[in-house]
Amino acid sequence: MLTHKSKSEQQVQHIFNNKFTENKPIPFPTHEKKHAYSNLFYWAHLVAHETGEFPLHGHEGFEIMTFVLKGSLEHFDTATKVWTPIKEGGFQVIQAGSGIMHAERITKGSELFQIWFDPDFSKSLNSKPGYQDYIKSDVLSYQKDGVETFEYIGSTSTTFHQTSEISITREFLTKEERTKTADISSTYSIYIISGEGSINEQVVTKDDFLRIEDVSSITLSATDKLDIFIIQSPKVLTYKRSRE
Repeated sequence: MLTHKSKSEQQVQHIFNNKFTENKPIPFPTHEKKHAYSNLFYWAHLVAHETGEFPLHGHEGFEIMTFVLKGSLEHFDTATKVWTPIKEGGFQVIQAGSGIMHAERITKGSELFQIWFDPDFSKSLNSKPGYQDYIKSDVLSYQKDGVETFEYIGSTSTTFHQTSEISITREFLTKEERTKTADISSTYSIYIISGEGSINEQVVTKDDFLRIEDVSSITLSATDKLDIFIIQSPKVLTYKRSRE
């Protein structure tokens, strides 16, 4: 199964007097429980046209990860009680646990992902909230078969996270075709940050989003250099998803 969403098919919002634009391949679930799948609850891609701030607000239960693709932001939360800068290539992980308040200042020209995971609310709501940030040099990088990969979370990364059975990578492909082995029990969620090409014969371009399941391999082909962000997560959860 392959589901494709162009940017025009995603939810797009202009917020804080048009300082920020967000396109959301996975928006907040509707009352019909649509959109969320696997342990992915929410995924937003934000572009900052001006410097602005998300004021202090609260979360509980979720594991929230923010990846700075371009530019920088500053983060404050009630666990650390300090403003922490996060620059391009870095990321942060929040375990909201029993409850945490946080705020973010995002610099003009910045671009980022914010992704919410459901780590199993029956456990996470009773856990102590936590926060950790990582700089670009903390992210494992390697090259293989002409593909440059940055591994945020995976078998060899040291990132602490609550949500089980996930891997998160950013991959840069040149004008070549590459086939990678896939786990048929996994879901692959892929965002095209830039470039053009095809994935399992589906033509893709900037800001496209794919959800791929029930495959044993994924074939990537770049007609122009592809910059893609991939999350591998379980197709079926062993626990009840939030709001179900």
